[in-house]
Amino acid sequence: MPNDNTVNSCTNGLSIVVTGRNDNYDGNFDDRLIRALSRNILYLPDAEFIYVEWNPISDKTPLANKIKSLLPKVKCYVVHPKFNKTYCTIDEFLEYPAKNVGIRKACKDYILCTNSDVIISPQVANSMRFSKLDKNVVYRATRVDISIDNLDVVFPIPEKDILGLNEPAGNTPLSLPTNASGDFTMVHKDAWNRITGYCEEFPGQRIYKDGLAIYLLMKNNGMSWKNLGQISHWRHASSWSSLYHKRAKVGDIHWNYMKTDFTRNKDSWGLIEAVEEERDGVIWLT
Repeated sequence: MPNDNTVNSCTNGLSIVVTGRNDNYDGNFDDRLIRALSRNILYLPDAEFIYVEWNPISDKTPLANKIKSLLPKVKCYVVHPKFNKTYCTIDEFLEYPAKNVGIRKACKDYILCTNSDVIISPQVANSMRFSKLDKNVVYRATRVDISIDNLDVVFPIPEKDILGLNEPAGNTPLSLPTNASGDFTMVHKDAWNRITGYCEEFPGQRIYKDGLAIYLLMKNNGMSWKNLGQISHWRHASSWSSLYHKRAKVGDIHWNYMKTDFTRNKDSWGLIEAVEEERDGVIWLT
Protein backbone atom coordinates (compact mmCIF):
# COMPACT_ATOMS: atom_id res chain seq x y z
CA MET A 1 0.00 0.00 0.00
CA PRO A 2 1.36 3.45 -0.86
CA ASN A 3 2.55 5.60 2.03
CA ASP A 4 1.10 9.00 2.83
CA ASN A 5 4.22 10.96 3.80
CA THR A 6 2.44 14.21 4.58
CA VAL A 7 2.11 15.48 8.11
CA ASN A 8 -1.14 14.67 9.86
CA SER A 9 -2.66 18.11 9.62
CA CYS A 10 -5.18 19.71 7.32
CA THR A 11 -5.52 23.27 6.12
CA ASN A 12 -8.86 22.69 4.35
CA GLY A 13 -12.13 21.59 5.91
CA LEU A 14 -13.33 18.60 3.88
CA SER A 15 -16.49 16.49 3.93
CA ILE A 16 -16.60 13.29 1.85
CA VAL A 17 -20.03 11.89 0.91
CA VAL A 18 -20.61 8.33 -0.31
CA THR A 19 -23.82 6.33 -0.68
CA GLY A 20 -24.97 2.73 -0.84
CA ARG A 21 -27.53 0.09 0.05
CA ASN A 22 -27.56 -3.27 1.83
CA ASP A 23 -28.05 -5.31 -1.36
CA ASN A 24 -24.36 -6.26 -1.85
CA TYR A 25 -24.58 -4.92 -5.40
CA ASP A 26 -22.76 -7.14 -7.92
CA GLY A 27 -21.81 -9.57 -5.19
CA ASN A 28 -18.99 -7.70 -3.45
CA PHE A 29 -20.30 -4.18 -2.91
CA ASP A 30 -19.75 -4.30 0.86
CA ASP A 31 -16.09 -5.24 0.44
CA ARG A 32 -15.47 -2.60 -2.23
CA LEU A 33 -17.09 0.14 -0.15
CA ILE A 34 -15.25 -0.70 3.06
CA ARG A 35 -11.91 -1.03 1.26
CA ALA A 36 -12.39 2.30 -0.49
CA LEU A 37 -13.54 4.07 2.67
CA SER A 38 -10.58 2.68 4.63
CA ARG A 39 -8.07 3.89 2.06
CA ASN A 40 -9.70 7.28 1.71
CA ILE A 41 -9.74 7.75 5.48
CA LEU A 42 -6.02 6.92 5.50
CA TYR A 43 -5.27 9.59 2.89
CA LEU A 44 -7.72 12.16 4.33
CA PRO A 45 -7.40 11.61 8.09
CA ASP A 46 -8.92 14.92 9.11
CA ALA A 47 -11.89 14.87 6.75
CA GLU A 48 -15.48 14.28 7.77
CA PHE A 49 -16.78 11.08 6.15
CA ILE A 50 -20.51 10.61 5.59
CA TYR A 51 -22.23 7.44 4.39
CA VAL A 52 -25.88 7.61 3.33
CA GLU A 53 -27.82 4.37 2.87
CA TRP A 54 -30.85 4.78 0.62
CA ASN A 55 -33.96 2.60 0.82
CA PRO A 56 -32.43 -0.38 2.68
CA ILE A 57 -33.91 -3.85 2.23
CA SER A 58 -36.21 -4.05 5.21
CA ASP A 59 -35.47 -7.62 6.33
CA LYS A 60 -31.68 -7.14 6.31
CA THR A 61 -29.49 -5.21 8.71
CA PRO A 62 -28.45 -1.91 7.11
CA LEU A 63 -24.92 -1.82 5.76
CA ALA A 64 -24.52 1.37 7.80
CA ASN A 65 -24.36 -0.72 10.96
CA LYS A 66 -21.42 -2.73 9.61
CA ILE A 67 -19.62 0.40 8.47
CA LYS A 68 -20.13 2.06 11.85
CA SER A 69 -18.71 -0.95 13.69
CA LEU A 70 -15.63 -1.21 11.42
CA LEU A 71 -15.06 2.50 10.77
CA PRO A 72 -16.54 4.44 13.69
CA LYS A 73 -15.21 7.71 12.25
CA VAL A 74 -17.84 7.56 9.49
CA LYS A 75 -21.12 9.38 10.14
CA CYS A 76 -23.82 7.00 8.96
CA TYR A 77 -27.37 7.88 7.87
CA VAL A 78 -30.12 5.53 6.72
CA VAL A 79 -33.03 6.84 4.64
CA HIS A 80 -36.31 5.06 5.39
CA PRO A 81 -37.73 3.16 2.37
CA LYS A 82 -40.90 5.26 2.40
CA PHE A 83 -39.05 8.11 0.68
CA ASN A 84 -37.90 6.22 -2.41
CA LYS A 85 -41.03 6.46 -4.57
CA THR A 86 -41.17 10.19 -3.92
CA TYR A 87 -38.03 10.64 -5.99
CA CYS A 88 -37.95 7.87 -8.59
CA THR A 89 -40.30 5.42 -10.25
CA ILE A 90 -37.74 3.14 -11.93
CA ASP A 91 -35.18 1.97 -9.36
CA GLU A 92 -34.67 1.01 -5.71
CA PHE A 93 -31.39 2.85 -5.15
CA LEU A 94 -31.09 6.56 -5.90
CA GLU A 95 -27.55 7.86 -5.80
CA TYR A 96 -28.24 11.57 -6.17
CA PRO A 97 -31.02 12.15 -3.63
CA ALA A 98 -28.84 10.12 -1.24
CA LYS A 99 -25.86 12.36 -1.95
CA ASN A 100 -28.07 15.38 -1.33
CA VAL A 101 -28.75 14.06 2.16
CA GLY A 102 -25.00 13.89 2.72
CA ILE A 103 -24.46 17.39 1.35
CA ARG A 104 -27.03 18.84 3.75
CA LYS A 105 -25.55 16.95 6.71
CA ALA A 106 -21.94 17.93 5.88
CA CYS A 107 -20.27 20.35 8.30
CA LYS A 108 -17.06 21.29 6.46
CA ASP A 109 -16.35 24.01 3.91
CA TYR A 110 -15.63 21.83 0.86
CA ILE A 111 -17.83 18.85 0.08
CA LEU A 112 -16.76 16.00 -2.18
CA CYS A 113 -19.45 13.72 -3.57
CA THR A 114 -17.87 10.50 -4.74
CA ASN A 115 -18.85 6.87 -5.26
CA SER A 116 -18.54 3.82 -3.08
CA ASP A 117 -15.92 2.05 -5.21
CA VAL A 118 -13.59 5.02 -5.73
CA ILE A 119 -10.16 5.32 -4.08
CA ILE A 120 -8.66 8.79 -4.03
CA SER A 121 -4.96 8.84 -4.88
CA PRO A 122 -2.47 10.39 -2.42
CA GLN A 123 -1.79 13.10 -5.03
CA VAL A 124 -5.45 14.12 -5.15
CA ALA A 125 -5.85 13.79 -1.38
CA ASN A 126 -2.86 16.06 -0.74
CA SER A 127 -4.25 18.66 -3.14
CA MET A 128 -7.59 18.50 -1.36
CA ARG A 129 -5.94 18.88 2.05
CA PHE A 130 -3.15 21.37 1.52
CA SER A 131 -3.64 23.39 -1.68
CA LYS A 132 -5.33 26.79 -1.70
CA LEU A 133 -8.88 25.92 -2.73
CA ASP A 134 -11.09 28.38 -4.56
CA LYS A 135 -14.82 28.82 -3.89
CA ASN A 136 -15.36 29.52 -7.59
CA VAL A 137 -13.76 26.30 -8.88
CA VAL A 138 -15.30 22.88 -9.51
CA TYR A 139 -12.72 20.25 -8.58
CA ARG A 140 -12.75 17.08 -10.68
CA ALA A 141 -10.51 14.02 -11.15
CA THR A 142 -9.56 11.53 -13.84
CA ARG A 143 -11.28 8.20 -13.16
CA VAL A 144 -9.11 5.19 -13.94
CA ASP A 145 -11.04 1.95 -14.40
CA ILE A 146 -9.30 -1.16 -13.11
CA SER A 147 -10.21 -4.83 -12.68
CA ILE A 148 -12.55 -5.87 -9.91
CA ASP A 149 -9.80 -8.29 -8.85
CA ASN A 150 -7.25 -5.50 -8.36
CA LEU A 151 -8.18 -4.78 -4.76
CA ASP A 152 -4.80 -3.54 -3.49
CA VAL A 153 -4.67 -0.42 -5.65
CA VAL A 154 -1.26 1.19 -6.18
CA PHE A 155 -0.81 4.79 -7.34
CA PRO A 156 0.15 5.86 -9.89
CA ILE A 157 -1.79 3.03 -11.46
CA PRO A 158 0.47 0.96 -13.77
CA GLU A 159 -0.50 1.19 -17.43
CA LYS A 160 -0.95 -2.58 -17.61
CA ASP A 161 -3.73 -2.37 -15.00
CA ILE A 162 -5.73 0.38 -16.71
CA LEU A 163 -8.97 -0.76 -18.37
CA GLY A 164 -10.12 2.74 -19.27
CA LEU A 165 -9.50 6.42 -18.61
CA ASN A 166 -12.32 8.87 -18.01
CA GLU A 167 -10.97 12.38 -18.37
CA PRO A 168 -13.36 14.96 -16.90
CA ALA A 169 -14.10 16.85 -20.12
CA GLY A 170 -13.72 14.01 -22.62
CA ASN A 171 -16.12 14.56 -25.52
CA THR A 172 -18.85 16.04 -23.35
CA PRO A 173 -21.21 18.82 -24.50
CA LEU A 174 -19.66 22.30 -24.50
CA SER A 175 -16.43 20.69 -23.22
CA LEU A 176 -17.81 20.82 -19.70
CA PRO A 177 -16.12 18.41 -17.25
CA THR A 178 -19.20 16.22 -16.87
CA ASN A 179 -17.63 12.87 -17.79
CA ALA A 180 -17.91 10.46 -14.82
CA SER A 181 -18.69 13.47 -12.63
CA GLY A 182 -20.71 11.30 -10.25
CA ASP A 183 -17.41 9.72 -9.21
CA PHE A 184 -15.73 12.92 -8.08
CA THR A 185 -17.16 16.42 -7.79
CA MET A 186 -15.93 18.73 -5.05
CA VAL A 187 -17.07 22.33 -4.55
CA HIS A 188 -17.54 24.72 -1.68
CA LYS A 189 -20.69 24.18 0.37
CA ASP A 190 -21.99 27.59 -0.76
CA ALA A 191 -21.91 26.39 -4.38
CA TRP A 192 -23.77 23.19 -3.50
CA ASN A 193 -26.37 25.29 -1.73
CA ARG A 194 -26.75 27.67 -4.67
CA ILE A 195 -27.69 24.81 -7.01
CA THR A 196 -29.49 22.90 -4.22
CA GLY A 197 -27.37 19.80 -4.77
CA TYR A 198 -28.33 17.30 -7.45
CA CYS A 199 -31.63 17.54 -9.28
CA GLU A 200 -34.45 15.74 -7.46
CA GLU A 201 -37.03 16.27 -10.19
CA PHE A 202 -37.78 14.02 -13.24
CA PRO A 203 -38.68 10.81 -11.35
CA GLY A 204 -38.29 8.67 -14.47
CA GLN A 205 -34.69 9.75 -14.95
CA ARG A 206 -31.80 8.43 -12.87
CA ILE A 207 -28.65 9.13 -14.90
CA TYR A 208 -27.01 12.37 -16.05
CA LYS A 209 -28.03 14.32 -12.96
CA ASP A 210 -24.35 14.53 -12.09
CA GLY A 211 -23.74 16.23 -15.44
CA LEU A 212 -26.65 18.59 -14.82
CA ALA A 213 -25.03 19.67 -11.54
CA ILE A 214 -21.79 20.52 -13.36
CA TYR A 215 -23.78 22.41 -15.99
CA LEU A 216 -25.54 24.47 -13.32
CA LEU A 217 -22.32 25.19 -11.45
CA MET A 218 -20.44 26.36 -14.52
CA LYS A 219 -22.98 27.75 -17.00
CA ASN A 220 -25.41 29.27 -14.50
CA ASN A 221 -22.90 30.20 -11.80
CA GLY A 222 -19.82 31.03 -13.83
CA MET A 223 -17.47 28.62 -12.08
CA SER A 224 -14.29 27.28 -13.66
CA TRP A 225 -12.86 23.81 -13.08
CA LYS A 226 -9.63 22.03 -12.21
CA ASN A 227 -8.49 18.41 -12.50
CA LEU A 228 -6.72 17.27 -9.32
CA GLY A 229 -5.38 13.96 -10.66
CA GLN A 230 -6.22 10.25 -10.58
CA ILE A 231 -8.82 8.25 -8.73
CA SER A 232 -9.41 4.53 -9.17
CA HIS A 233 -12.69 2.77 -9.93
CA TRP A 234 -13.33 -0.96 -9.91
CA ARG A 235 -15.10 -1.94 -13.12
CA HIS A 236 -17.76 -4.27 -11.75
CA ALA A 237 -20.24 -6.30 -13.81
CA SER A 238 -23.10 -3.80 -13.76
CA SER A 239 -21.09 -0.59 -13.96
CA TRP A 240 -21.95 1.88 -16.69
CA SER A 241 -18.46 1.44 -18.14
CA SER A 242 -19.18 -2.28 -18.57
CA LEU A 243 -22.70 -2.18 -20.00
CA TYR A 244 -23.00 1.36 -21.37
CA HIS A 245 -26.56 1.88 -22.69
CA LYS A 246 -27.67 -1.71 -21.94
CA ARG A 247 -28.02 -1.10 -18.24
CA ALA A 248 -31.59 -1.20 -16.94
CA LYS A 249 -33.39 1.29 -14.73
CA VAL A 250 -31.44 4.36 -15.71
CA GLY A 251 -34.03 6.37 -17.64
CA ASP A 252 -33.66 7.94 -21.05
CA ILE A 253 -30.03 7.60 -22.18
CA HIS A 254 -30.65 10.42 -24.68
CA TRP A 255 -31.98 12.86 -22.04
CA ASN A 256 -30.65 16.36 -22.71
CA TYR A 257 -30.60 18.10 -19.35
CA MET A 258 -29.43 21.32 -21.00
CA LYS A 259 -32.87 21.64 -22.60
CA THR A 260 -34.75 21.43 -19.32
CA ASP A 261 -35.79 24.51 -17.36
CA PHE A 262 -34.54 23.05 -14.08
CA THR A 263 -32.54 25.47 -11.93
CA ARG A 264 -33.11 24.39 -8.31
CA ASN A 265 -34.89 21.92 -6.05
CA LYS A 266 -37.54 22.61 -3.47
CA ASP A 267 -36.27 24.10 -0.23
CA SER A 268 -36.72 20.70 1.42
CA TRP A 269 -34.02 19.12 -0.81
CA GLY A 270 -31.82 16.54 0.80
CA LEU A 271 -34.65 15.45 3.14
CA ILE A 272 -33.70 18.30 5.44
CA GLU A 273 -37.16 18.17 7.06
CA ALA A 274 -37.05 14.42 7.80
CA VAL A 275 -37.06 13.35 11.44
CA GLU A 276 -33.75 11.99 12.77
CA GLU A 277 -33.73 8.93 15.00
CA GLU A 278 -30.55 7.33 16.37
CA ARG A 279 -30.36 3.55 16.38
CA ASP A 280 -27.12 1.93 17.56
CA GLY A 281 -25.00 4.90 16.54
CA VAL A 282 -26.63 5.18 13.10
CA ILE A 283 -29.00 8.06 12.29
CA TRP A 284 -32.24 7.06 10.55
CA LEU A 285 -34.23 9.62 8.56
CA THR A 286 -37.90 8.79 9.00
